[in-house]
Amino acid sequence: MKIKWLVFLLVCILAIIICCTPKTNKNFEYVVNYISQPGISVEKGNVIWNLKDSLPSPFAKNDGTLIKKTDEWEARRNFLLKLMEEYVYGARPKMKLDSVITAAEYRDIQVAGNAITYSARLYYGNSRCFTIRLTRPEEKGNYPVIIRYESNESFRFPIESKCIGSNKYIIVALNHLTVAPDNGEVTEKYMNETKVLMAWAYAASLTVDYLETLDCVDSANITIAGMSRTGKAAICAGVYDKRFKIIVANNSGAAGASGFRNFGEKGTQAIDIVKHQPTWVSAKLLEYIDDANELPLDMHFARALIAPRVILTTEAANGADAIWAGPVSTFKMWKASDYAFNLYQKTENNLIHLRSGGHAQLDEDYQRMMMVVNHICYGERFDNATFRKFQDVEIEK
Repeated sequence: MKIKWLVFLLVCILAIIICCTPKTNKNFEYVVNYISQPGISVEKGNVIWNLKDSLPSPFAKNDGTLIKKTDEWEARRNFLLKLMEEYVYGARPKMKLDSVITAAEYRDIQVAGNAITYSARLYYGNSRCFTIRLTRPEEKGNYPVIIRYESNESFRFPIESKCIGSNKYIIVALNHLTVAPDNGEVTEKYMNETKVLMAWAYAASLTVDYLETLDCVDSANITIAGMSRTGKAAICAGVYDKRFKIIVANNSGAAGASGFRNFGEKGTQAIDIVKHQPTWVSAKLLEYIDDANELPLDMHFARALIAPRVILTTEAANGADAIWAGPVSTFKMWKASDYAFNLYQKTENNLIHLRSGGHAQLDEDYQRMMMVVNHICYGERFDNATFRKFQDVEIEK
């Protein structure tokens, strides 16, 4: 009887110890290197940025000094990628492309007289799949690729006719809604292992896996582009996959080119994205919903991780939902990321453009994109200076 009571007592003591032992916050797995930095503290298990009148720096070492060399920055990269997964994007999947089933090619005269189009299903992760549409010039060649998210399979991008007709590019439309839904439950039918923006980004990487098997593709020159929510995904794709040489995001807003801090702008999405679109971004953001200025990172981290490759963000300043995307915050993120491009002496690759108008992708935005893409892929000249300043456009208050 005494032995039974002794065993019972030991079990109770063990239970009390387990319950009272502080649980390790997942946060510390990735941010432990931040704790000793000036401006960083840990409060109730959360890492807090205390210098609210400034942005936390991805370039600061533990003693507060800045990284000075590219090899130091590269050594920091994996830590920052994990940080972005924890706070913004969700875990990066590790699935492989299993197989591809293509439909028959056809002459696509609605695009151009020399356009050849076909659709394909890309299978991954236990028989799930998503769809793409590929349009290429008929003439044999090794063409740069522009991947652009689009769920309307009959929609053609305004740039397609010229890109194909001039024998310059392959255009790929990636149907992101076959990867994961905009809204609603992300079921087992979809890429459910992560958050939606990361899922769309990972699908772009699987698409590149397929493109690299094609003789007609110049895999050294691949552009990923998106508008609004898919602009967010395009940036995420560029952050995690260096095969994307050019990243273009139009009016991408919070978790894209714009940050979670709103810098006094009224009516911006900012950190509220975690309430409005909880399936898109990490739930970790909810812990900072009352004061985004306490976040130990922001979206300039993502932009910096793209360096020294090319990123262009095109923005709207007024009308419709332009302010929802936070153009002032986008400017702050752009400036704060410049240090990474400076390390490589490639500040000319960190590009931004602001225009009047509302939340849309206009012909002007497409033309700006093609100026940059043509310059990188074909050496065509363009005025870089106009993409390296916040244009004199009045932002709606």
